[in-house]
Amino acid sequence: MAGAGILTPSLLEQLRGAALDEGFIEAGGVDLESAWPIYQDHVRKYDEWLARGNAGEMHYLVRGRDRRADPKLVFPEAQSVFAALLPYRKAPAGKTNPAEGPRYARYLDGADYHERVADRLERAVAKVAAAHPEAGIRWKVCVDTSAVLERTWAALSGLGWIGKNTLLIHPKHGSYTFIGVVLLNASLDASPKLLPDYCGSCTRCLDSCPTKAIEKPHSVDSRKCIAYWTLEKRGELDLSSEQKKTMGTWIAGCDLCQEACPFNTKLAKAAALDPTLDREPEEGAIRFSTWEELEKESELDYRARIRGSALSRVKPEMFRRNLEIARRNSEPPTEN
Repeated sequence: MAGAGILTPSLLEQLRGAALDEGFIEAGGVDLESAWPIYQDHVRKYDEWLARGNAGEMHYLVRGRDRRADPKLVFPEAQSVFAALLPYRKAPAGKTNPAEGPRYARYLDGADYHERVADRLERAVAKVAAAHPEAGIRWKVCVDTSAVLERTWAALSGLGWIGKNTLLIHPKHGSYTFIGVVLLNASLDASPKLLPDYCGSCTRCLDSCPTKAIEKPHSVDSRKCIAYWTLEKRGELDLSSEQKKTMGTWIAGCDLCQEACPFNTKLAKAAALDPTLDREPEEGAIRFSTWEELEKESELDYRARIRGSALSRVKPEMFRRNLEIARRNSEPPTEN
């Protein structure tokens, strides 16, 4: 770490420039020491959320609690955090007409975001470090796999505020973004840059959730969430027939609370009119989107389709389970 201070205060700007060159739309950073008091308040809220059982069967969130509470347990040399946002598609994924096929969460489009974001962040930081070998910069990239509170660090870095639906919202880019985080052994000479909470009195995200998973502003009970049911819950879904109906035709994830957000609606409308506004439009694992295609697909073909994508989290038996529920929900109600 000798000489790491040589780059400050310009290290942050160099990292930001390198990140933008890699396709990120915004980036920022914060030093651990200056952020610590505010960060501890976020950890306290996280502990309260876990204590209410809101993580459901996502036991990895409990196991990784201590590492999330202290980034130095993830990267002992950590002095600062650099965060960056990479956009994903804003137009709906799958079929918006239930008669034609089911819906996917937008973020599932294209190659696995873990690798996309991590590779770009790695290149960005390596570029800056290589330009200043005397600084001895070391780092660890974390993209939704290491035990890190990414949204908190992004918010502390000035990249948005955590909305009532618990997602990071950027005032210009909305919430359709991936968050990448880098733990650094060097100071960025940066204090927290907290944006105002522009949600104000708006409750559209809460009102849009058919399962009432957003139990109150800034708190989601995963056990009631369609995304949790379709992406995380293994085995049979122990749900009532009415609860299954609330799932609509979502077969992997759910975007309803994001679609309702005013900071996303304009972006989605613009993308619908001009598909080129969606960065790197792909289909990949979600290219099969009609009922006929999906119902004919074998398990072997499904595994081949999802390979290298974020949809690989959904095992074949889970996908078939979700598909059967969505298919029933797509059918018009029978008249008595």
